[in-house]
Amino acid sequence: MQLRNYSSSGLQDVFSYDVCRELSMFGALTQECLEFLLSEGHIYECEQGDVLFSPGEGSGNFYIVLSGRVGFSRQKSDKSIYIRSFNPGEQIGFVGMIGLHERRGYAVIEKPGYLLEVSSELFHQICEKYPADFVIFLINITREMGREINHLDSLCADIHTIK
Repeated sequence: MQLRNYSSSGLQDVFSYDVCRELSMFGALTQECLEFLLSEGHIYECEQGDVLFSPGEGSGNFYIVLSGRVGFSRQKSDKSIYIRSFNPGEQIGFVGMIGLHERRGYAVIEKPGYLLEVSSELFHQICEKYPADFVIFLINITREMGREINHLDSLCADIHTIK
């Protein structure tokens, strides 16, 4: 993965704030907070096959998919079990960061694109500098996690009804 440090104006050349605002993770954030998040976070340009993280690594951050797609899998015995893909506007890694546990699976770039890394420190800065936006950001994250839980519930129901 290649780290790109974009200035706010340079970032506009790649992703306009209007485009970013359309991503579910940024929905309803003020422009000031969104600019802060994009300028203070690290933006990575990723190629297919790049490994974002692996089991056992620290979880001091999470990533928001700006474009492209990230696949997530877990190891079971000697097999890699594909779990799901993360698309633009979705986050990957928040559960490990907030749960204070190491990475439990592999995140690999499936489709080239850009990711925004949000460190725990940046997450805390958003809370302090933009408390109203922080609440919205948490709602956006929670809404996505709710969708993931609903999807997992559906998969579990399917597994238990197939005989």
